[in-house]
Amino acid sequence: MKFRQLSLVIVFSCILILLASCSEEDKTLRFEGESENWKSQYFLTQDKDRENGEGSIIYKGTNKDNIGEVTYKIEGSYGSIDVTSTPVDGKMGINDACEGCAKQDSSDPFHVTIKWDGKTEEFDLKAK
Repeated sequence: MKFRQLSLVIVFSCILILLASCSEEDKTLRFEGESENWKSQYFLTQDKDRENGEGSIIYKGTNKDNIGEVTYKIEGSYGSIDVTSTPVDGKMGINDACEGCAKQDSSDPFHVTIKWDGKTEEFDLKAK
């Protein structure tokens, strides 16, 4: 009888340990920043093995239809995103993902460089 009770306690303990190790929740971080002509929000969802980034860069000026081609670079602690795109209604999407990679910490900002029409602006995206 005591052996059976001890076995149940051991099995129950193993199940609790297994559930605790698998229950790591997703963490979402929000980064924001802006310059004279641009603003951006970037959301990172991190779990144990993966990091997904999604956001936008928005032109703050009035003539949003004639911006032309824009190149932006977003540099983080462990990598960068380098894209050339034409904004639609002054907006460009940001999408990035990695698996098994080092993850951005909320205390480290992203550095953004935007080039368009012979102009360049830089700003940081900081955790909010």
